Amino acid sequence: MPLNSETGLGPALVLLAPVDTSLFAKETKAVGKPTLTYPTIRDLFQQHLDPKRSESASFLIWYLENYYRLDTQQAIDSVCDRRGDKGVDGIFVNDSDETITVFQATISQKNTTIGDKSLREFAGTLTQFRDAASIKAVADAAGNNKVAELIHRLELETKVGSYKVRGEFLTNIDTDPNGQAFLEASPNIEFVGKTRLTDTYISDARDIPVHPKATFDVVGLTLSEYAVDANTKALIAPVKATELVKLSGIADQSLFAYNVRGPLGKTGVNKGIVKSIEDATRHRLFPLFHNGITIIAKKLEATKDEVAVYDYFVVNGCQSLSSLSTTKPN
Repeated sequence: MPLNSETGLGPALVLLAPVDTSLFAKETKAVGKPTLTYPTIRDLFQQHLDPKRSESASFLIWYLENYYRLDTQQAIDSVCDRRGDKGVDGIFVNDSDETITVFQATISQKNTTIGDKSLREFAGTLTQFRDAASIKAVADAAGNNKVAELIHRLELETKVGSYKVRGEFLTNIDTDPNGQAFLEASPNIEFVGKTRLTDTYISDARDIPVHPKATFDVVGLTLSEYAVDANTKALIAPVKATELVKLSGIADQSLFAYNVRGPLGKTGVNKGIVKSIEDATRHRLFPLFHNGITIIAKKLEATKDEVAVYDYFVVNGCQSLSSLSTTKPN
């Protein structure tokens, strides 16, 4: 659980209610979760299938478009996955949070699970990026292959000293107990399988969900309330981060459907926010460092002990809330 200290406060919370969310409505249509079984999964990335490109490379391009929110050309340019690419299927550098992500992608044609063998091989691939000398050796050995071009274009040799190298293993199935045990012992590898892909899928065309009631404990805290107009009131309160991260719709980002910037994908996390979350000594100062989180809701109830919201959305504070949800403090 992120921010496991119950005494730590999250950002200041601004609640507006009642608000007619249809005023913010986007044109949407019902879109289900992605079908990841083979061969139906090919329909997801049909436009990327090419005789010169493997299915797994096409799958990775689709993933970068839909989960990292990269544009099509940027996603294509981040993928290699050809002979001579040293077990590397793609590389992405996020200069905002100073990370180098190395990808390996595979598609299972059977509805099974994946063990630790492929994950161990991927861990070996990641050792090629442990320092500048290792990365130079990979580029030199790769010659004219795409991985060498990526290493040079992304300036990995100069960045690896200060950037964190992490791996993402992408597949359309989940792990078995052996695979899960290996991942628990390998914090530098993030596994993105069937469950993760389904739970965090962000569609550009979807029905806007109704989020269930959420409550915040405000015992002993000072709340500020004022009337916006005859029918709408605003409430400002500091609340616990442990309660904020329980809001429905963070994983698939439907909570941010009416945020003017739209869903962040996996490239929008601010490193400064993450650092202030990881430093437990700064938790009480967190409300001072951030602009707060603004929630609009159709209904708001407040007592001296509890605040409750119904049918709500976050329209400001997407970065802070996403960072709180995914970051575990020291």
